Amino acid sequence: MTPKPAELLRAALLPVTNIGVMFALLMFWLLVSLAAAAGMLGIWLGIVIVPALFRYQIKLVETVGRGLKLEPLDTEFFRWISDWWSLFPAIVVIAIAWASYEIHSSAGDTAMTVFIVVMGSLYPAMVAVLSVTHSPLQAVSPVTLVNMLRSIGPAYGIAPVYLALIVFLSTLMPPLPFMVELLLELLLVCSLHTVIGCLIKPHAIFDDISIPDPVERTDTQVSSDIEKARANVLTYAYGLINRGNRDGGFRHLFDCIDTDPEIAAAWAWYFGRMLEWENQQPALFFAQHYIHDMLKYGENIPALKLVMRCRLIDNTFKPLTEDLPAVIRLAETHGNNELATVLKRY
Repeated sequence: MTPKPAELLRAALLPVTNIGVMFALLMFWLLVSLAAAAGMLGIWLGIVIVPALFRYQIKLVETVGRGLKLEPLDTEFFRWISDWWSLFPAIVVIAIAWASYEIHSSAGDTAMTVFIVVMGSLYPAMVAVLSVTHSPLQAVSPVTLVNMLRSIGPAYGIAPVYLALIVFLSTLMPPLPFMVELLLELLLVCSLHTVIGCLIKPHAIFDDISIPDPVERTDTQVSSDIEKARANVLTYAYGLINRGNRDGGFRHLFDCIDTDPEIAAAWAWYFGRMLEWENQQPALFFAQHYIHDMLKYGENIPALKLVMRCRLIDNTFKPLTEDLPAVIRLAETHGNNELATVLKRY
């Protein structure tokens, strides 16, 4: 299934039509310009900026490919320990540049050109696989790359052609002032990655491209991986909440809970960890939604116990307005008339 021309055009223009992407590009533009003008200090700045730029491109592919709302650029993109797998394209680009130089030195221009064309044709597929699997090994696996090409079909050819066009346009930019050239190149690079995401989107590839692990994992290993994933989710959410973006932080949490392999356990895990924060108000806000989920699935006694626990932390706590009648009935049914009376005041 090939995306419609209008969809491809919207994806290509996303860097200049979406305010969040435009802000991110301007931020990278200013940071790279500062690094270029900072001499030796610029090298250290580049070590932070360049990985963040590659990480942001992968995020664009994944977000557009999943049809999700684009998240604003934040400090998580600049952390080396965050999503290490997303730095893999930087390694690929460096490896291609080094190999091109070596091939040019030993075999001449023609061989180098053939190599660059081949790698340029595969690079969008590697990026697509990486955004889906989060695995550098799968991103270079011939089996996975072939599966990706089969899934996208003939429409995949749009990506390497667009990449070739971007490279050609880049060769025409040197007469422009450095700041103008840099901004245009950033726009084109982001545009390429949003187009790759657009090519993935119609095929539901995120559900079926991954390769099974060759060795069966133990329960302990699986539990450890789940907890690590939850810890990363909570760290990211904490960063958003701590900077005043509570809605964004909790939306991220709720989305990840929906995809957690153990949803009920995930609610309890996140709530327990959030109670360890210095400010417990976010945990109480989270608890309102936790209670709502319990009531939805008939876990009435645990929901009632959680209400009482939260009121011990803050005696003004109350469930969501839509859940108040159900909690009041539960309190009355189980003989907790004092709680029912208090909740009736809201």
